[in-house]
Amino acid sequence: MEFKRINQIQLPDQRFYQIFFPVLFIIIGLFGAFNHALWRDEMQGWLVAWQSDNLIDLWKNNAPSGHPVLWSLLIYFSKNITGTPISMQLMHWFLGSSAILIFWRFSPFSVTTKALFTFGYFPFWEYFFVSRHYVISELIIFIFCSIYNLKEKTYIPFSLCIGLLANTQALSWSLAFAIGMTLLLDWFFNPNQRKNYKRNKYWILDLTSSIAISSTLLCFAAFSLLQVRDSVKLLSSFIDIRHFFRVIGQIFGGYMLIIPDSSRFFDLVLCALITLILLVSTITFIKFYRPALTYFFSGLIFLFLFNYFLFLGDGSRHYGYYFLLIISSLWLSLSNQNQQLTFSNQQNLFTKGNLFHFPRLLTICLTIHFVVGIHMVINDFRVPYSSGKETAQYIKSKGWEDFPIFATRDVEVATVSGYLDREFYLPELDGFGSYAQWANRLILDRTKTLDEVQVYLDKFPKVNKLLLLLSNRSSIKNLEPGESLYFEKFRLIADSKFENSFHDSEMFYLYWVERIAD
Repeated sequence: MEFKRINQIQLPDQRFYQIFFPVLFIIIGLFGAFNHALWRDEMQGWLVAWQSDNLIDLWKNNAPSGHPVLWSLLIYFSKNITGTPISMQLMHWFLGSSAILIFWRFSPFSVTTKALFTFGYFPFWEYFFVSRHYVISELIIFIFCSIYNLKEKTYIPFSLCIGLLANTQALSWSLAFAIGMTLLLDWFFNPNQRKNYKRNKYWILDLTSSIAISSTLLCFAAFSLLQVRDSVKLLSSFIDIRHFFRVIGQIFGGYMLIIPDSSRFFDLVLCALITLILLVSTITFIKFYRPALTYFFSGLIFLFLFNYFLFLGDGSRHYGYYFLLIISSLWLSLSNQNQQLTFSNQQNLFTKGNLFHFPRLLTICLTIHFVVGIHMVINDFRVPYSSGKETAQYIKSKGWEDFPIFATRDVEVATVSGYLDREFYLPELDGFGSYAQWANRLILDRTKTLDEVQVYLDKFPKVNKLLLLLSNRSSIKNLEPGESLYFEKFRLIADSKFENSFHDSEMFYLYWVERIAD
């Protein structure tokens, strides 16, 4: 196989490594599930499901999030495994492990390529340790690649892949669209596919059922997303050169895990040129199998337009979709080498043996992903992703979990709320809650936090003492533990601070507020 050129290390017993690496991945992930401290986005998903008594409540609680309900539904049905956030983490671990097992069992890559990918940034860290819905996209797209040849018998599994992807996350629509376009164009331009499929006695029923399933699930997903359409900010100008290069930077991030500095136009242009080389190399490599090329172009164009007009993305988890698209396109191409089209063997910079031949570039990209993925996982065992878990444990150790607690900012203190399994008074909600309720919350000035504490004391005159929980950007920086501040109607006493956190925003500070008697 041509792609074996990637494998520079000769492994003596490939069968051993095909078992060893997936098992190692699964074991480390299991330890990670019990060690990883959830941060706000992860805990938000848990709390939405945990505080929903039924599916109707789940739909209502999830609707303002801007995401379809599938992830919340999975948490809802698994939440009673332990009755704690570990339930969600174990479920997420199972999905991530399943994706990698399918990858090792069915993908056509060499052992070295599989190992680099498995312990790379996205499969090992972002979509495995961090418990969010992105793992569903990874799993479904790997299922699609592994069952691709079933299209000669049935389309029902593919309709489920399309529908479930659409119900995972807005960016997952790109992968659903890519699958749909691949199957559609293959139907029209591959007479052998139609011939083989129509040998099925019930092919009409299968086809109509597949269309009905995918259409129903797509409509359901669209309805979920349309509930937050007012929060979508469309691009004000159709032509924006800097924004255009910023979107190309997202593709560059998918390959190289680096996003160019948007304030420096030179960085944007340089990364765009490198991205062009990477894209041409990818296309040159997969072009011999038309469905893989269709799949890659469809997903790439959809993602690009989505990033350009609707949502650029604000983290690696988002541009990871470009990475999933690249890997799955290669999977389709290499798994169907016997059906590849013949092209001219004219040599150029992107063909076998030359500088930009794709296997070489992919090895570089996967090595970068591998190094960063290993670093992030090791770091997660050393430095908590959030100090919310530590803060909650401290409150429990002191026996303070039943005290009145005033907390802000709501988005960030959700981690502490989830680990304590109780509601706080959140000024953003002007009442009690445990997670950010995007449709109902108020945007408050962080510098006015103590004014809001006074509002709380006026509202609840029987409360003479309460815990004040502040996230990093809302904290009182010049007050050390044990020190006090006096105000007109209450005294503020600093108790403890929790600053051992990967995310600066999720460092927490505890204070006591005592009412001053009139």
